[in-house]
Amino acid sequence: MRSLIPSADGEADLHTHYARDWLDAGGVRANFVCSVDGAISASGSSRGLQTPGDNLVFAALRDLADVVLVGAGTATAERYRPAVPSAERMRRREDFGLDRRLPVAVVSGTLRVDADAALYADPGTIVFTTQRADRSAVADVTAEVIVCGQAEIDFPAVIAVLAARGLRRVVCEGGPTLFASMADEGLIDELCVSVSPLLSGPGPGRLSAGVEWPHGHGLRLTGLLEEDGALFTRYRVEDSLGRL
Repeated sequence: MRSLIPSADGEADLHTHYARDWLDAGGVRANFVCSVDGAISASGSSRGLQTPGDNLVFAALRDLADVVLVGAGTATAERYRPAVPSAERMRRREDFGLDRRLPVAVVSGTLRVDADAALYADPGTIVFTTQRADRSAVADVTAEVIVCGQAEIDFPAVIAVLAARGLRRVVCEGGPTLFASMADEGLIDELCVSVSPLLSGPGPGRLSAGVEWPHGHGLRLTGLLEEDGALFTRYRVEDSLGRL
């Protein structure tokens, strides 16, 4: 994989590239893959858009995170399971000063999930929900359930709960509604987008979804890699809680 930014002098080490300006500061990093014409899924999931390079970036971002944050809809569509790093990846995490474990935190306002699915049957999974969640569903889920919000998810409270547990480096893997809500509240610090060299054609689906924003959010390109026509971008969100 070739580095275009910050340097153009050869192959890039993915972990070094994505650890720069991240490990010490921490924050919330969103990760997406899309086609050149903006599609974020093919046949209902992101698999049709993934490239070998994207899969390596996906793994590297997880290796450099304290926790994975994902919406329940995306977790179901992408068939999420508990994150169990290999022995080699556990050693790599330790080399970066991270815990060997990588918990998954799921956001579900209603808690209408399959309680028997491996993700929700794992006591290491954290599920954030609201007061309106079905009480019987809460009882059925083995994973830890934390209420953050009345009718809607209180995303600042979600990030605060994670931070209080030492989970400062959050990789948010979508979906679009979760990402849009957090970005509009100034909770996204960095956006990593893999652009596959593909025209997907007309259809629904963008990186963000939900209620229209009153204004946009500025981004600053801080990293760019290329492999076989696919681009791997790093952007800092310029107006994210004034932390830049």
